[in-house]
Amino acid sequence: MGKRICKLLLLVSLILPAMLFSQAKTGTAGMTFLEMDISARANAMGGSFIGLANDASALYYNPAGIINLDYMDVIVSHNMYLAETSYTYAGVVIPLKGMSAALGLQGSFWSSGDMDETTPLLSQATGRTFTAEDMMLGVTYAQMLTPNFFVGGTLKLLTEKLADERVITGAGDVGTYFDTKWKSLIFGMSIRHFGGNFEFIKEESPLPMTFVFGIKVAPLDDGVNKLNVLLEAAHPSDNNEYVTIGLEYGFEDMFFLRAGRKIDEDEYWFMKEDHTDFDNNDDVNNSEVDFENDGFNWAGTSLGLGFKLKSAGISFDYSWSNYGDLDVTHMLTLGYQLR
Repeated sequence: MGKRICKLLLLVSLILPAMLFSQAKTGTAGMTFLEMDISARANAMGGSFIGLANDASALYYNPAGIINLDYMDVIVSHNMYLAETSYTYAGVVIPLKGMSAALGLQGSFWSSGDMDETTPLLSQATGRTFTAEDMMLGVTYAQMLTPNFFVGGTLKLLTEKLADERVITGAGDVGTYFDTKWKSLIFGMSIRHFGGNFEFIKEESPLPMTFVFGIKVAPLDDGVNKLNVLLEAAHPSDNNEYVTIGLEYGFEDMFFLRAGRKIDEDEYWFMKEDHTDFDNNDDVNNSEVDFENDGFNWAGTSLGLGFKLKSAGISFDYSWSNYGDLDVTHMLTLGYQLR
């Protein structure tokens, strides 16, 4: 019976994305803050985490993964994002061992900070300021169907505010987690932020639905040193498909080094060829018009480190991400596990 349920859920996980994205509308989605990483650990690995999903940040990346937690786990993250904006996230997971299940709660808040007000008739600042804000509250439940296969889902309440205008809507996430028990190979799948369109200031927008499939392997694990390798493929409804590659090296399950890379066909390629072609009569040696800038493209690259004090249940993670011409971001996450 359990195997039949697993096969059915796997079939649904393959069919449902096609159904969702066949209905997705082209153009820019709203509430894109939902696509931002919420964990410095995952962010340092390019956003790859769906096949690992072994701390409270699984609430966002793969709700099925919260089954992996044996103790109550809490995380708080702060992302010092682009253009002086900020994003804060908090989540808590409560294992329900008697039910082979887990429950989670999460919330996030994005703010633009104060912005100067202008009007169509007055392009200069009026002297007044306003803010743009987004907020998410979610509840997650995950269930173990077999010792190797978990499923989970999240219901989310979303709000978006710009000056005096506000909209409230809802969304959902689903995820699956399958541990093959073969050479540390794990498969994960999630569908994030699916729901109906919402209307904000007389404009209808879809949510930024994203289907993600990922795997995790640990080619090195000798009890002292461990290397996790993660690979994910994502299909957003409002952007190009992309893949992420993540590496996490741990020493004594205490010190961690991480690196990641996002790759897509638009801007996050490995090498860049950013130069201007000149006619024969142009002065190619003129420094004012020489835009040649070839080489490795750091945009899409993330790095990070972490520290875990298991006896106290405390963890700390930091990540650095490069967005090319848009600048870099820094993210901090503090975790606490109640044993």
